[in-house]
Amino acid sequence: MELTEGVLLRRSIRRYTRKHISEEALHTILRAGMTGPTCANTRDWKFIVVRDREMLNRMADANGRPAEPLRRCDVGILILGDLERAFPQAKEYWVIDGAIAGQNMILAAQGLGIGSVWLGTWPQMERVENQRKLFSLPETVVPHSVIAFGYPAEEKTGPHPDYEESQVTYYEPAKGIFPFHRSGKPVRWQISIGRSPEN
Repeated sequence: MELTEGVLLRRSIRRYTRKHISEEALHTILRAGMTGPTCANTRDWKFIVVRDREMLNRMADANGRPAEPLRRCDVGILILGDLERAFPQAKEYWVIDGAIAGQNMILAAQGLGIGSVWLGTWPQMERVENQRKLFSLPETVVPHSVIAFGYPAEEKTGPHPDYEESQVTYYEPAKGIFPFHRSGKPVRWQISIGRSPEN
């Protein structure tokens, strides 16, 4: 599948067949997660790969009702932030780094014909603590999110109808176009450069 096509056709899949994901495919998915950029190349993530059905059910319990796909998937991957490896001047970048890794894994799975759904954990601290206790994680390792993977048992076709033109404004000062009014809404400012918009 061509990369852009895969990105545009990606859909969240919550129902899966019993077909197993091979170790080779799983390695590709994990490698994709690790190729994403991280702040100052800190690579401040860890991954817990779970195939055990009992543990997948316990992970679903820990994350609440939205995590029901974990009970049906072939593999669940818990993304973690490693605060000991995080950028010292701004450790919070671990959250962004984990999100990039997760998106890369989801897109790699899409290219392999494997469905997935992202299941949020951080910053809902009850979920964070539930997953931490489940895996006996130290304080320096923080649960970020869980992704359920499996071959699709449901068909979702066509790209997302998600492009919102109203959310895009081009910065073109030569044309008197600036992104935002003080209201926070994109507007076309018909004013001279250097002047403030009206309230």
